[in-house]
Amino acid sequence: MRKSFIYTYTRLQARHGMRPDEHIWQIVDSKKDLANFLQAARQTTLKNWVAGFQATDNHHAIETTIIRLYQEYAIDLARWVPSPWRDAVKWIASLPYLPAIQHLISGNSPQSWMLTNPDLKDFTASNLELRLDNFSQSSYAPLLEAWQADQSLLTGWLKHWRSLWPEKKPAQQQALNQLINLVMQHGEIFRQLSPGMTWRQRQQLAAKLTMMFRNYAYQPVAVFIHLLLVALDLERLRGSIMRRSLFPDYVEKSA
Repeated sequence: MRKSFIYTYTRLQARHGMRPDEHIWQIVDSKKDLANFLQAARQTTLKNWVAGFQATDNHHAIETTIIRLYQEYAIDLARWVPSPWRDAVKWIASLPYLPAIQHLISGNSPQSWMLTNPDLKDFTASNLELRLDNFSQSSYAPLLEAWQADQSLLTGWLKHWRSLWPEKKPAQQQALNQLINLVMQHGEIFRQLSPGMTWRQRQQLAAKLTMMFRNYAYQPVAVFIHLLLVALDLERLRGSIMRRSLFPDYVEKSA
């Protein structure tokens, strides 16, 4: 397996090196309005991420663009990995939609952006029975099964993700389960923190993931570690854009 992941990991290392470091974040975060923030970001390694944003975008457009960017990145990355692992990597692209799927699967009225979203519009029928039937015939069926069994969607997501692992070698499973445990522990701690403490917790998670990425070179888990690190980058980018879009006066006064 190590040999089959040499090409993948080499490309991952190149992408890993393109992630914005703290110096880049300091440069772009020094820009107080959204237009200047985006302009500065386009001069850095964030340029590919912000290329499609406009300073006039509303918060729904920002949210859906961030999700789309991450999904496209995960699906593109899946093309690099050995074919037995591609479905497991592609399944990562569904993760950002768990809150929206929870909203729809519970029978709530769809939000306006869901009605036109290509990944969700088929599940926005006003008739809940029809909506659930559409879920059962889609790639999101494992999430519906979890919901019907009174389990969380995340539990269903993880169960299906594990079923997509093509090999059951103990060392590989141990590394992947270590990653799952790390993220779950982060989530438990994160939920108990005050808003002022959450950023430090994210930094600690990123540091641990970076160490794992180096320790598990040329192994399948490195792909998923990289995708998590990219998710943290996009989460930070989303926060920076949203603050400037929704609360421009607050951003300026807090400088």
